[in-house]
Amino acid sequence: MKFNDKVFLNRLSLLVICWLLAFNGFNLNAQSSASIYKQIKKLNFLGTVLYLAAHPDDENTRVISYFSNHIQARTAYLSITRGDGGQNLIGSELREGLGLIRTQELLAARKVDGGEQYFTMANDFGYSKNPEETFNIWDKEKVLEQTLARINELKPDIIINRFNMESAGRTHGHHTASAIISNMAFKECYENPSSENWKPERLFFNTSWYFYRNRDNFAKIDKSGLVAIDMGVYDPLTGKSNSEIAALSRSQHKSQGFGSSAALGSQIEYLKLVQGKPISGNDPFEGINTRWTRVKGGAPIEKIINQVIDEFDLKAPHKSVSKLLEAKELIDSIEDQHWRMIKLNEIRDIILNCLGVVVQANAPIPYGVKDESLTLNFVANNPSKTKVVLDKITLKEQTYQVNQEMKTNVVLNKKINTTIKEPISSPYWLTQLGQKGMYDTYRERIVGLANTPPPYKLEISFLIEGKKLTIERPVNYRKNDPVKGEVVTPFHVLPSATASLNTPVQLFSTSQTKKVVVQVKNLGKSFEGKLRLKLPDSWSITPIHQVVSIYGKGNEQDFIFNVTAPQTGEVALLKPELTNDNEVIEASIQEISYDHIPKQYLIQPAFTRAVALDLKTEVKKVAYINGAGDNVAESISAVGVVVEKYDANSITLEKLGFYDAVIVGIRAFNVDQTLSYKNKVLWDYVKQGGNLLIQYNTSRGLKTRNVSPLNLSISRDRVTDENAKVKFLDNKHPLLNYPNRINLNDFEGWVQERGLYFPNEWNEHYTPLLEMNDPGEEPKQGALLVANYGKGRVVYSGLSFFRQLPAGVPGAYRLFFNLIAKK
Repeated sequence: MKFNDKVFLNRLSLLVICWLLAFNGFNLNAQSSASIYKQIKKLNFLGTVLYLAAHPDDENTRVISYFSNHIQARTAYLSITRGDGGQNLIGSELREGLGLIRTQELLAARKVDGGEQYFTMANDFGYSKNPEETFNIWDKEKVLEQTLARINELKPDIIINRFNMESAGRTHGHHTASAIISNMAFKECYENPSSENWKPERLFFNTSWYFYRNRDNFAKIDKSGLVAIDMGVYDPLTGKSNSEIAALSRSQHKSQGFGSSAALGSQIEYLKLVQGKPISGNDPFEGINTRWTRVKGGAPIEKIINQVIDEFDLKAPHKSVSKLLEAKELIDSIEDQHWRMIKLNEIRDIILNCLGVVVQANAPIPYGVKDESLTLNFVANNPSKTKVVLDKITLKEQTYQVNQEMKTNVVLNKKINTTIKEPISSPYWLTQLGQKGMYDTYRERIVGLANTPPPYKLEISFLIEGKKLTIERPVNYRKNDPVKGEVVTPFHVLPSATASLNTPVQLFSTSQTKKVVVQVKNLGKSFEGKLRLKLPDSWSITPIHQVVSIYGKGNEQDFIFNVTAPQTGEVALLKPELTNDNEVIEASIQEISYDHIPKQYLIQPAFTRAVALDLKTEVKKVAYINGAGDNVAESISAVGVVVEKYDANSITLEKLGFYDAVIVGIRAFNVDQTLSYKNKVLWDYVKQGGNLLIQYNTSRGLKTRNVSPLNLSISRDRVTDENAKVKFLDNKHPLLNYPNRINLNDFEGWVQERGLYFPNEWNEHYTPLLEMNDPGEEPKQGALLVANYGKGRVVYSGLSFFRQLPAGVPGAYRLFFNLIAKK
């Protein structure tokens, strides 16, 4: 594998470095003297660490924080995927929406531990049992190419894998695949000595007890060949141990339930050398020059920075500015473009932080649309007595010459007018329809970045003590929340309007006519045009189109179409389309808002699945006990069943008696402590003749072991191949015949997986109905269990209905309604 355009790659690397360090490195607000002092120490370290794993939350935050904060190395985490295939503990978003949440959680974690964040375009398609399966779905060569691109861009001295290549079959296939990719990339760097690929010095594996099943086994192994580092060190400048910082970082993975408490005392982490230069001690940078002398012309810079460190006055950091400006001019003159860009961005922010200078570029609205006028408010304040002149402000091709001295602690405001011409700033990896294993984008130049770069940023030039200093700041939207205080979110460019359907799937009986609601949202000042629905000719739609006229930014209006399904079963894509004199819009919008991450606007191609199927529902009204978050209730209500949701603490036997069935949401016994005693209400409901369906729970973190009125043991068994063969163990059982006759065709078209966390032991009164397995594995019978209990019936299912129903899989609907049919 070779890059054809090395010049382009080098230029791209510099562009990415400039953008990332400007917006993802230092805090953009004024900082404490202790924080500034740590930044200056980091300025004097020229070494880079790349940590590599498969998913968000795979990373060892203790290792990242240690290298970033204690060693002061530039430290980055490359996550091969964005975690789209996981579960969501805090909401109902799955797939692309969940991947976006987990991306932002990684960025929140890096803000805590000081690392940087990167990705490839690999799609987390769900649990994989081995790397062979993973590479059959990922584009292995493309993932390798993108990993090598990150190595060439970051130029790490050492790479650390979270996983090893020997764990195949004992851990997630993505985990092992990430280690294989990393090893291949490291080898690729050295295969052709004349190539321009960057050559890291060492590749390590971050081993731990996890890979030996338990701590006792790990304690017995010979560790003489491992690098052992105490990463529980305490930092008096922050008042926190490295373990505390790491725990705060890991606790940002809220959607995965990874809130962490800090471990006190010494915490040894082990690194095993996999490839590269031998090492004799416990310093991963052994024999690697991490001083300024590694670059030509660096020695004088180091001398000045050492002097700044020695003379730094915590009470008067502005006294260091003169020397820092001197060092900046020397950094600006070195030939090494890589370190010049990195250190220039660092020292510019350090200088402003020493002065306490705050710079903001604020938009009056959270988002804008193409051709909309926008007036930005530039705000700057210099609380120091050092002479600072605001020289000029540049936005795109517009330059505003200011040449105004900033008076001490007097806020300077400037209005900057522009017209929006930038493309939509939605996540770049989701702007096109990808494949199961890989996302796709037309914005190849920014592949690897965590976010789409901000659509607008200001370039601000100062004269400080007569010396020029230029920085960039992104445009943000600020508002005051009466509870949260100031909330800052990135400014976005969105389509002028969007058309979204109110359900993830539109279900029809054959020949049925039903109303389909399309919600049109105006994102500019107004939108006037036409709306139509696109479906195959076998479907009929009235009216053919509707006139849209919406005024007021953010206002919405619902439009109703009558859609008639064909006479035979069919699955089709239903696409809303907006048109006006200037454009055709086929985009939907999803707003994702949580307190621990910035608000996200997910713009995707607008479509839903229209499914015509022969479905008998039998039940009319069901209760849904909320779990960790899913769209099952919404999916079954789409076929006309009344679904009423409950939190477990509000259920009573009297209330449940009014329903044809009770459904327990996914992972409810993992997330709801009240079910440790409220489960008795559910068991009594069944005993008195009720019909109870319990959906999957994970084996880890159960609030109670009593997840069923009859004993069963939840395992980690799963079937990840969505096309795995299914065998009926009793094809005459009522649940496979009433009200819908289930056959093997009903298991076609499933997505991501068959199911997960199957029980592997159960009470003798349970009857297993299905048998299935992944290729090369023993058959598993725990996917669907049914038992009579008292006068009623209980069903425990590990089948992934929470994925199949929102995806509109016909057979999953037919089976699901059999499971909740009246006994």
